Amino acid sequence: MKKLVISAALVLSLGLAGCGETTTKEESPKVEKPVAETSSETKQETTAPVAKEDGKLTEEKFKQIKDGMTYEEIVKIVGAEGKIISETGSAGEPHHTVMYEFETDGVMASSTMMFQGGKLINKAQFGVDSSDVEITLDQFNKLENGMTKEQVFEILGGEGAVISESGDLVMYSYNGKSLGANASLMFQGGKLMNKTQLGLE
Repeated sequence: MKKLVISAALVLSLGLAGCGETTTKEESPKVEKPVAETSSETKQETTAPVAKEDGKLTEEKFKQIKDGMTYEEIVKIVGAEGKIISETGSAGEPHHTVMYEFETDGVMASSTMMFQGGKLINKAQFGVDSSDVEITLDQFNKLENGMTKEQVFEILGGEGAVISESGDLVMYSYNGKSLGANASLMFQGGKLMNKTQLGLE
């Protein structure tokens, strides 16, 4: 059942964080002003990080999210609620599955989180996290299923962007040299199990 849910997630899927001195009556306006400023500063210090990122999912936040977290824990990291885009079963059932979409920090970017039994089983993103490492067709052809992550990253010159993660099943994305060219690599248990490319040269 979990593998089917994970597959569905992969298909559907292609941020906290001084007082004025006492004076005489003649100086009372000065007392009020520092107190007001102090209050404003305190409020700004508490809310600035959220306002800065507008409760959107960023690359940094995405990397903090781990398998098995609850929806509430993830909302605390992101700073905003998600929007339900898919739900299977009823609340309270062990296989109750809900997929949320979170607003992201980036144009044309998207991210989904899938929960089963109240726990995160898949996180996926497009355009939120990216890698500067580029891949060529020659490098792609050198990759063989069964290779470890370390072997693959050595051939490619670095780690790609995680676009989907479900337990020990992780998918990385790499951009090619030309516009639109890319490759995706899927690992399970730390070993390459699938490689796919489009337009590599």
